[in-house]
Amino acid sequence: MAAIVSPRIRLILSNEIPDYDLRSTFALDKKLLLFAGFYPQRTTKNRLLYFFRAAINVFFSLAQLLSMTIQMIIERNDVSKLSESLQYFTTLVTFVWKLIYFDIYKKTLLEIEDVLSASIFYGYSNQQLKLLKDKVASGQVAGTTFRVLSVAAVAFWGLPPFLDSQKSKSLPIPGWFPYNVTQYYYPTFAFQILGIANTAYTDCSIDILSWVLISIASGQLEILKETLKNINYEEGDLKTVEEKLKKGVRHHLEIVNLVSKIEKMFSKGIFLQFFASVIVICFTGFLMMILPVVSMQFALTFTYFVCMMCQVAMYCWYGHDVMTTSSTIGDSLYMSNWYESDLRIRKTIFIFLEKTKKPVTLTAGGFVTLSLTTLTTILRSSYSYFAVLQRMYNDE
Repeated sequence: MAAIVSPRIRLILSNEIPDYDLRSTFALDKKLLLFAGFYPQRTTKNRLLYFFRAAINVFFSLAQLLSMTIQMIIERNDVSKLSESLQYFTTLVTFVWKLIYFDIYKKTLLEIEDVLSASIFYGYSNQQLKLLKDKVASGQVAGTTFRVLSVAAVAFWGLPPFLDSQKSKSLPIPGWFPYNVTQYYYPTFAFQILGIANTAYTDCSIDILSWVLISIASGQLEILKETLKNINYEEGDLKTVEEKLKKGVRHHLEIVNLVSKIEKMFSKGIFLQFFASVIVICFTGFLMMILPVVSMQFALTFTYFVCMMCQVAMYCWYGHDVMTTSSTIGDSLYMSNWYESDLRIRKTIFIFLEKTKKPVTLTAGGFVTLSLTTLTTILRSSYSYFAVLQRMYNDE
């Protein structure tokens, strides 16, 4: 009678450890977006409450956008005040844009979840799981850092009226209201702070969700490289070797499919984010130049500047990581003993190598590649506009 082997012993003998659900890596951001009313639901449970929360969030954003637009028209001839308004106004416009496209394509998130539940993404060895976890952990650490910076920025927006005597009874951000603000200062102050916090809360979650998803794709590419490198074309029968190679090809196709869905979900929002970052980095840099270094306003501007730099840099960094990792898949395959394989398998290898010559890339808007080169272009453009703004200010 055949010996009965427990699942634990089989696990050890196969050199595999329990898989973990890839969808759990962005569970926090999913919960936050569900609470805000923007992440898609699979059921109709609490649907009325879900739409109510989304409507409240949209109201805060649109009301602030209208208030700031009118104020900027009134103060259009004052460069310093216009700069102060534009740094948050641009972020708000970008957020509303991202929210619109997030809502249009939100069903794609459910498709991404389905892709991440595919069996081809599971069955890791110890080494492969470590590669994946390291990649995902980097995205989560970047997300946590960005969230902390965002909380700090919101706090700095709310503190000046209470800690800076020159800012007493002033609003956190410039805005026009159809009543005497001094008479209703605290309700107006609360409205603006809640609006800023709502923007930071939702915008952070969208950005971090995209970073984690991109890091998952990069981790899967690392696993694929290890799999292809370790195929032994001398051992086993032809059918077994061929099946291992075909599994690698299917894995690559699924990764490309995952990346295309991530791009479909976030691409248009990232495009405007890049455009807005040029403006915001320019204006925050200008404000840091004219503000006293020892002031709450400078601390706010500096924190906001770091937030914007982090936001655009992370998109470029993780997009660049996917591109460079995928570009070396062919090298990993070539490092195996493929020359010992059968002629039929070599033909498959040749076709696959041709396919992997084109790296997997993520784009903003379909034509701006997420890469470190793009980040350099953004920073160069910001500095160019900063120099123009500085000259205008000095000529006044």
